[in-house]
Amino acid sequence: MIKPQAISWFWENLPEAQIIEDKFKEIIRKNYSLSGFTPIDTPVVERLDVLLAKWADDNEVYAIHRVNGEVGDDSSLWLRFDLTVPLARYVAQYEWEISFPFRRQHIARVYRWERPQKGRYREFYQADVDIIWNWDLPNFADVEVISTIYNSLRELDFWDFVINMNNKKFLSWFLQTLEIENIAWTISIIDKKDKVRYDKLKEMFFSVWLNEVQIEKIVEFIRFSEEKTNTEILTFYSQFSNELLKTWIDELKYLYNNLINLWVEEKYLKINTSISRWLNYYTWTVFETFIVWAENLGSVSSGGRYDNLASNFTKNNYPWVWGSIGLSRLIAVLNSIWKIELDRKTVSKAMLVNMWENTLKNNLSILNILRNAWVSCEMYLDSETKIQKQLKYANNKKIQYAIICWLDELEKWVLQLKNLDSGEQLEIKQSEILNYIK
Repeated sequence: MIKPQAISWFWENLPEAQIIEDKFKEIIRKNYSLSGFTPIDTPVVERLDVLLAKWADDNEVYAIHRVNGEVGDDSSLWLRFDLTVPLARYVAQYEWEISFPFRRQHIARVYRWERPQKGRYREFYQADVDIIWNWDLPNFADVEVISTIYNSLRELDFWDFVINMNNKKFLSWFLQTLEIENIAWTISIIDKKDKVRYDKLKEMFFSVWLNEVQIEKIVEFIRFSEEKTNTEILTFYSQFSNELLKTWIDELKYLYNNLINLWVEEKYLKINTSISRWLNYYTWTVFETFIVWAENLGSVSSGGRYDNLASNFTKNNYPWVWGSIGLSRLIAVLNSIWKIELDRKTVSKAMLVNMWENTLKNNLSILNILRNAWVSCEMYLDSETKIQKQLKYANNKKIQYAIICWLDELEKWVLQLKNLDSGEQLEIKQSEILNYIK
């Protein structure tokens, strides 16, 4: 006999957790659609040359093959590690059929080898939005993406969060002023600043041959970025005479001010000039979203701007802005800080008690009335089971209402409605059942 056992670090839910995940996906999808992002889907498998076109460590990518299959074309099929690189291939393939600017949403599973750790899985959900253009992409695209992410997280209503925003060109400029040669590696270390202590961070800087003065300047820069207000940061850097720096600060001002104009609450926004997103294809706006008091657990949403991620697939230029909610990561973080109540074990809001053959037709009529009004409900399957056991079943699944049609009340069209949450019990007319439950 085979021992039933899930594969470690792959995503799997019990019903109560799946209900929460589906609710989150529904809220995110609704907000993405409200901002005009059109849903698409791409295959879960891609060729390896597609996946490695811009960035990927092939040690982190899963391959697929047939058991007893011959070596052939299928041997080069690999599971997608994100939703962005497949989109680059998609845009290049259908570039003459897509209307630009192209606004896409995609909520799907991706696969990536990860070192086992809290909040990270090897199969997980991402919820992406992208705006892609075949011309110069206006700065308002960044505003649209970040405001859409904000609206989704706000409606999820789980806890306070902060969206940290930066212009990556600004960070690169700062490191150049320190005469740092290994800028890419330095940025990758700065990207880890929320997960390690400052003494550990300094050790990592030493490992890429930074000197004591450079390290102290970077640490000072990080602290200034995190501790000062948005206004203080913008005011401080606006006083420099460097024209490029002024341009980048103006871009940050534009982003910040227009997010406020779109009714994004200021307390959810933080201009943080140390935010980096270490992947080298980010060239402009970058953002990371952290849950307040759980920053050490990592970002739950991120994104940024690329100059041209599709360059490996087409000669045409396609700048775009991307944003993503790491749905699996978000739920894992919320679980770890006890911000999700796994109370409901079913989608059913009501259950009809099944007691007598003579009331079956009436019960089925009530089922139809409720379901036609989009009330999720079920009837207990076995009429031989005692009522106490049926009610226990409903209680265990956290069904809110039990509906009982007593045989001696059938001709009066009267029902007994029991609220299993509060214990309240009422006698109501059948015609009023929707008024009470809805």
